[in-house]
Amino acid sequence: MSFWHPNKMPLTLIGADDTQKQVTGTAETEVKYLRFSQPSANAYRMLKVNLSLWVSGGTGYAYIYINDEATPRITLQTTSTSEEVLSGECSISDLPAGVHIIKLKIKNSDAGQTTYTELLEVYAS
Repeated sequence: MSFWHPNKMPLTLIGADDTQKQVTGTAETEVKYLRFSQPSANAYRMLKVNLSLWVSGGTGYAYIYINDEATPRITLQTTSTSEEVLSGECSISDLPAGVHIIKLKIKNSDAGQTTYTELLEVYAS
């Protein structure tokens, strides 16, 4: 399934998940992951992520990592106490052909507060 990105590049849905997950505290915790294939080098150049995020208090953070990278490619945050959909994009033109893993990690700024996520949509173009 393909859609059009505002910059006129087609978007292909490469994965989605609608399972609610939560993390209490300040430690980044992996809550979801998707595997996808890069059919050939530079087949996909951009990754677009839509996800829902909300908190019981504090600031909630969501991080998108690819494979075993130490630095997230996308960082999103919210202080909303009701479900909010956030979006981010990153380049994936450096990924070689093969299977790759997208990891969603979340945390809260406050040790006693909880960050929630449910919707995750990942598109490539």
